[in-house]
Parts: sequence; structure tokens; C-alpha cells
Amino acid sequence: MLGAWLLRVYSLDAQSLWFDEGWSWHLARMPLVEMALTTAGDRSPPLYYALLHVWIGLAGQSEFALRFISAVADTATVALVVIFTRAWLRGLEVASPTACLSATLRGLAPLIAGALYAVCPFAVWYAQETRMYALIAALCTASSYWLWRWLRRATQDGSRKMHAGMPCPMARAAPSAFQTSHRGDLITSAALLALATYSHYYAIFLLPAHCLAVLIASQREKPALALTRYLQFLIAATSVIALLVPWLLIASVGFAYDDGFSFPLNTISGRLLEWMRSFAGGGLGWPLTDSWAWLLAGAGALGIAGMASQHRRRELAVLLALIVGPLLAATIAVRVVYPYRSVFHPRYLIYVAPMACALFGASGALGAGHASPLVRRIAPLTSGATAVLLIGTMWLPALRAYLSDPALQREDIRDAVRHVVEALRPGDLVIMSRDHFAVTYYWPREHDDSLVALPAGLHGVLSDDEPVLEALNARQPQRVRLMLWQDDVVDPQRFIESTLWPNGYEAGEYNFAQMRLPLYHVTRRPAARPDFRDVGVVFGAPEGERIALRRSWQRARAQAGDWFYVILEWATEQSPRTDYKVFVHVAGADDRPVFQSDRQPLNVRLPMTRWPLGETQRDAHAMIAPADLPPGAYRVLVGVYDPATGRRLTAYRGGHALGEAVQLGEVEVTTP
Repeated sequence: MLGAWLLRVYSLDAQSLWFDEGWSWHLARMPLVEMALTTAGDRSPPLYYALLHVWIGLAGQSEFALRFISAVADTATVALVVIFTRAWLRGLEVASPTACLSATLRGLAPLIAGALYAVCPFAVWYAQETRMYALIAALCTASSYWLWRWLRRATQDGSRKMHAGMPCPMARAAPSAFQTSHRGDLITSAALLALATYSHYYAIFLLPAHCLAVLIASQREKPALALTRYLQFLIAATSVIALLVPWLLIASVGFAYDDGFSFPLNTISGRLLEWMRSFAGGGLGWPLTDSWAWLLAGAGALGIAGMASQHRRRELAVLLALIVGPLLAATIAVRVVYPYRSVFHPRYLIYVAPMACALFGASGALGAGHASPLVRRIAPLTSGATAVLLIGTMWLPALRAYLSDPALQREDIRDAVRHVVEALRPGDLVIMSRDHFAVTYYWPREHDDSLVALPAGLHGVLSDDEPVLEALNARQPQRVRLMLWQDDVVDPQRFIESTLWPNGYEAGEYNFAQMRLPLYHVTRRPAARPDFRDVGVVFGAPEGERIALRRSWQRARAQAGDWFYVILEWATEQSPRTDYKVFVHVAGADDRPVFQSDRQPLNVRLPMTRWPLGETQRDAHAMIAPADLPPGAYRVLVGVYDPATGRRLTAYRGGHALGEAVQLGEVEVTTP
């Protein structure tokens, strides 16, 4: 336990807070009622943020303090893994004399399970993050433990008399210990699960796994006893759902809204594989070995063999239900309800990891009940050491890399802010794409006037260039520094940068992981929209899919080796069935491109098939003219094609075919 704790607090404040942690900090500073209403518009319920609110009021708002709750919660999970594994290995029924004799040796298995979870990089990563995932793991593991405790005691109520003459201490326990219904254990389990669902919605997927566990554990019971158990569990499960319903009525709009973006299909197999890879490697970007699946399977097989050697088939089936049940329930639900939405991440099901470690730990029970004393001594140690070796081969290198390799650490927002502030001049304007609260956390208060978020808020999407123009003309800056993070989602039409292009020029760019930091000099005051030219061209045959190119803007001059910009405004006249791509060619006299932009318009998150019918979409293209490009006049051509077949759509104006490309104008290329 001490080692697990030290591992989780080691360099707890060394890494920068990243976007999600900044959001947690922002919510925790709010008054509780305002915080609850704000989370109702988000996709996470309020319990964790409320705990963090209370905690930072006592401990302050340092990075160490913000992450401390997660470190404590995950250390508690290590202890819960040991406790759960020990209780699970004792079995459902009154222990047999053979099992009693091997109880000491079976104490090895819980220690293996706890030790493996202690060094699990998947767990350690989120134990050092200001998010709710470590808390969910603790609450769900505790809920499963209390459910198991209830199942075991209820089972022993029915089987105690059958073992009354056995010398095992379990059989000699006081009758009152087995004659009560132990409903308090079930109530505790349900209460813990309800708390988990108020920390993250994905905790609800543990409920069907608990249902399976109850069904499996009751297979050998008399019908009347099994029915009583089912009814008690049904009441508890209904209570968990009933406690969540009032919050869902408030928050349903927040977590169910459609942001309009397109994501790859959520397949069940794909999401299961994603979780397994994260569990195997920690989800840190650490390259997994080709044998990772075999290593997991080998350790799991040893755990299964350990339970089989103890004749604990029902117990094994219950644990497998607690592992597989949430994974299947979550992936099936996502596939059915949100097939093309980004609503899944392996960390949401982090509470499956403790149960998997319990299975690995069961390898330490292999042969513990054998008749031969030599086998009872050697087999558990050998199989347990083998499982530790298999899992350690995957996890220890990944854990070491996480603790020492900067490339595998969180986005360095702290240094990004330091870089921007150090280069800040009086009158500079800094625009961040939406409210990035990790930036706000590190931003010096004396420079608050220079920082603005476009759009304001967490979930906003920039829908036009008016906020950009307002910010530029209100501040009249000479320089604008952008802090762009996930701008393909926040500003898919690139209104921020495409508004700066005709009003200045880019002086350079520096990136920190996913955050781009371009610097622009503003030369035009007041700032104005691009001077668009009407194009009036439709791509596609009159009887087929038609995409209208309404207006365009381009730089009239470009230097070799520098940026050249083109802005297109599209609209769909019919809902296209194909996600067409657009090419912008800068061509010489022979019509051969000398440089180009060739991609999906806007970005892959908003393909043409997702465009609202008839609405104008800004499509901004940035290209670099080759440094060795000869000076002269070059034609700017644009066209549309099907990426699957390469077929270009014919352009029409006024019903007359213009060919497969349309000339927007010319650009004069000069040497520096």
C-alpha cells in the first residue's frame, strides 16, 4: 500500500494541467448550485466536482492539491482490490475442509492482484489527473465488493446446515451470522453504485454486470430463496436508477445534444479492442509489443486455471461477468444509440481494470488445494510469479516511460502559456479557441485584458467571423497570438485565421503537442472581412448531386517560400451522398500544378454529407509556395472530385458546362 501511494503521489504536480483538468478546476471554483447547473449542460454529473469544490476550499488550488483526491481514491482502490480478491477466493458457500487447509496459501492471490493494480499504468495515469476516473474505480470496486459480500452471506444462509459438522472455522461461525438477510450489504452496494453514477454516467454499465452476477450466484439455490434474492436485487437496482432519474431529467439536453460532427462508426469490436489496448499499455501512446494480447491472455488463463483448481466455477463466472459485462453493455449501447458520435473513451470504463487484476491474482491459487503438500507449496508461487512476469513485461516499461519520458506526458499547457507570456508585448491580443481553462489556470492575472476566448464557453462552435472582427476592432492590436486547441471542432470553418489572412500576415508558429501558437501581424485597420468575389459556379450535373461555389477570395501576390491563401464559400443545393474532396491548384501556363491544396473541404469532422442544406460553408486553404518557384503569374484553379473513384465533377455556370476546374484568378509570385 505504501508503494502504491508513493507511486501515485510521485511528481504529482510535475506535469501541466491539460484541457479536461482545467475544466474540472473551473467547475470546482463555482458556487455549488451554479456548478450543478453548468455540469447539467456538460456530459459529466456533479459529484466529483462538488468534492473537489470542498477540497480546494481546504487545501488550495495548486496542481498537487487538485490531483490529490484522485491519488487517494486510486490508492484506496488498490486496497479494495486486495479485499475483494480475498473475499472472492473464499467462495460463495461455506468453505470445505480442503479449502480451509489451503487458506494460508491462497493469501498469495490477493497480494498479486493488489500489486498488479498498483503498477497498472492505466490506473496510475488517472490517479494523477484532476478528473473523476480514479474515484469511479474506487466506488465501483467497493460496490462490487459489497455485492459479493451480500451474495456470499445469502448463499451461506442456505448452505450452513449442510456443513454444520465440518471443522472449518467458517462452518463453526455463529448461526446469527448466516441467518440474517444481510440487506445492509446490498444497500451499501447500491448506494456506492449510485454515487459512482453521479460521478460519471458510464458507471451505470456496472449495473447489468451486477445483474448477471446475481443470476450466476443464485443458480444452485432453491427456487424460493433465489426468487427472494432476485426481488431484493431488483429493488436495489431500481433504486439506483430512480436516484439518477431526477438528474437525467435536468441534464439530458446536455449529454444528448448533437454537435453536428462526424466521427468513425463506433463498432463493438473496435471499442472493445480500444479498451484492451489502453488497459495493456496505459493509453499513453507507449508502443505495445506484438505479443500484448498473448500476455494478457496468458495471465488471464492462469487466473482461470487457479479458480478451476479450487472448483470455484460460479465464482469465476461472477468475476468474468464483472469484467465482460460493463464492456459489452457500454460498447453495445454506444453502437446502438450514438453510432457516429465521440462518446466513448477507455477511461470511462476504468473500473473494469480492478476486476481484471483480481482475475490475474487468482493465478496465485493454482494448486493451493492439491492433496500433495509439495504441489500446494510450489504451484501457487510458480503460477503467480508467471502471471506477474507476463503482466510486468507489458506494464513496467510503460510505467517507467510515463514517469520519465516527456513525449508521453500530458500536453504542456503550462509551458505554452509561459512561451506566449514571455513574448507578449503591450497591446498584443491573444485569442484562444474557446475557453481553455487550463490556459486560464496558468495565465497571469496582470495580463487578463490581453486574453480572449472565441467562442466563449466550453461547447461553443464559431459559426461566423463577427466575433473575430469585434475582438480585432475593439482592441486594435498590432500582433495577434493564437492558442488553438481542437480548432477543427471549435472553428471548423477557420473563421479566426481566415479573418486574419486579409488583414495581416503570419510571422511564425510554435506548437506544444496539440496546441498551435501562430503569431500574426495585423496591418489593416479597421479589420474587415475578405473582399470576396462572386463565382456563381455549380459542380455536378443538373440531374445529380450539386455543390455550389458561391464566392472566393485569394491573395493577389505571394512570395516564393511563403504562405498563399484561398478562401472558398460553398453550399449544397441537394444533400450529397458522397463526401467529395476539393482541390485548389496553382498552375503554370501548361496547367500543371506547381503547388496545391487537396483535401476534404472544412475538415474530416464536417464532410459534405453533414452540411446543412443551403447554408454557406467557409473553406479556408493555406498553401506554401515552393522556395524555388520562378517568379511570374500563375492561375488559381478549383475543382471537386470523388476520392473513391477520382472522378471530377463538371462545373456549370448558367447551365453551361465549364469543364472540370474553374479559374478563380491569378496570383503574382515574387522572390523574397
